[in-house]
Amino acid sequence: MKQRRIYPWVICFMLLFSLGSCIKEEALNMEADIVGVRAEEDIFLLNPVITNNQVTIYLQPSIHNLAKLDMKFDLTPGASIELLQDSLEMPAGEKDVNKVIIDQLLKSGVYYKVISQDKQFAKNYLIKLVKTDGGFVPTEYGFEDISIDKDEKYIIFFNKIDGQDFYNWGSGNPSFSLTLSFGGGVKEPESYPTKTTTDAHSGAKAALLETKLTGSFGAMFKKPIAAGNLFIGSFDTGPVLTDPLSATQFGLPFNQIPLALEGYYKYAPGANVTDENLKPVNMKDSCDIYAVFYNRKKLMASEPDPKKRVSYLTGHNILNDPSIIAIARLENGGATGGNGFVKFVLPFKYSGSVVESDVTNLDYSIAIVMSSSKYGDNFIGAVGSKLIVDDLKIVTKK
Repeated sequence: MKQRRIYPWVICFMLLFSLGSCIKEEALNMEADIVGVRAEEDIFLLNPVITNNQVTIYLQPSIHNLAKLDMKFDLTPGASIELLQDSLEMPAGEKDVNKVIIDQLLKSGVYYKVISQDKQFAKNYLIKLVKTDGGFVPTEYGFEDISIDKDEKYIIFFNKIDGQDFYNWGSGNPSFSLTLSFGGGVKEPESYPTKTTTDAHSGAKAALLETKLTGSFGAMFKKPIAAGNLFIGSFDTGPVLTDPLSATQFGLPFNQIPLALEGYYKYAPGANVTDENLKPVNMKDSCDIYAVFYNRKKLMASEPDPKKRVSYLTGHNILNDPSIIAIARLENGGATGGNGFVKFVLPFKYSGSVVESDVTNLDYSIAIVMSSSKYGDNFIGAVGSKLIVDDLKIVTKK
């Protein structure tokens, strides 16, 4: 999954558009980003997932010998990359650095530094390899495992499977950080639309999604609100202003046949629904919870240009792509009332057949999507709408 960023020249244009271009043609490039990963051998199950400061590489189930692993990083123009030697944990007496790197890539990850062409900017990326022999999208989610992005200070949900940390969840928090950067807000977990809460159905935590204002920065681009959202997949900040529906990359490979999505939720809608111009809309806000099971190989084969093929669905086709085999969706996302959690059981409604052997081979993917405002992708919703979800489970065929 190729990750693009909102480059500084774009931000400069947004803030100083009346003054013309802010970068001279001869200026050296200021970006320091990893934009792609390649390997000479066919070892990737899907495109590497690249976020603001991490690259997750999912290996095909058949890949076991990594002794000659040879990966190449695609960088922003003129940038360079180097291994951060102090991030390696060299065992006493071990002299094979390549072996240590591979072992650590599969466990805690290894840090690399990307340096911009003008040498003025640098960024550290955590690179991780993930084996997928047993699948890596679990069937149960308690939302207990979280981390905090060290730069932008927002919550990141992840899953622990057999001792490995899988960062399967994406949200719009990376985009909302721009609102805080240019709107004078404080970067702390509570400021973001997607976060955690101790108001849980069980355990210590649950996922809390809240619709928030994006302030003058968002209003400038007719994106005045941001719904709290959480989904299986990743978020690409690159097209967030020009094509926000492409920013959400839904779905990861799943090796079981889903029958139902169930869990517990509570929803309190905000008082006033508004549109992209912050004008009142005569409707009540509602939340959205759904899951989509799709044939990833069919999705990729539908694009004739290999350079344009992607392994994920986006906001443009998450509910209507021909590769979709089944959908499970909450029919009524209105207020739940009271203070208690409400259980939901959403059966998957199949529109096509499934080849079980292909499911086992990870040719299919699943996406789970939750939002505090059902039409938040069109910037319609009520500020203050809150959705809490806990104890989510995918019921599968035995």
